Amino acid sequence: MRRRSLLAAACTALLPVRVHARPPEVDVAASNAELLARLRAPGAPLRAWQWIVVHHTAAEWATLAGIDRYHRKRFGDPLGAEYHFVINNGKKRPAGLVEAARWRYQEPAAHLFKPENAPASIAVCLIGNFEERPLPAPMLDALVDLTAALMRECSIAAERVSTHRVVDDKLTQCPGKHFPRAEYLRRIGAET
Repeated sequence: MRRRSLLAAACTALLPVRVHARPPEVDVAASNAELLARLRAPGAPLRAWQWIVVHHTAAEWATLAGIDRYHRKRFGDPLGAEYHFVINNGKKRPAGLVEAARWRYQEPAAHLFKPENAPASIAVCLIGNFEERPLPAPMLDALVDLTAALMRECSIAAERVSTHRVVDDKLTQCPGKHFPRAEYLRRIGAET
């Protein structure tokens, strides 16, 4: 019997271990600065956006490409991701890296249960589950920078920046109980 358990242990040791690839090296600050500087870059005319609403994926290993594929299949939307921007958590892409999704099309996103509560809203999605863990500082910093830039470019008042949970009257926990809403609103100059 001892021989069998030793053999089993040896075979288990030979099995490949699932290792998550390190996020590719990216200069996050430079990439984010370039994206923010080009919010009005040539392309579709800028819509009359009125709100900014923050979400989370509730999934730690999500990527913009994966969200895009899922939303195309699930919702049949040829434009894909139902968020205008995503902010990465460091699992597959560098922490704090902002990526434009639906923004480039200047099309609305179906991201709310009650869209009438935040009409013409820009959806910003944080990759991760902030119901389970705190938001990392690089993600909050990137969210504050992105929000401030969008507020300037689209003339959105701080009072029109919110979270999915608040906009949808508590029908969801998004962006999670660990999302630092008061700190976020303070940093963008909104009343808490």
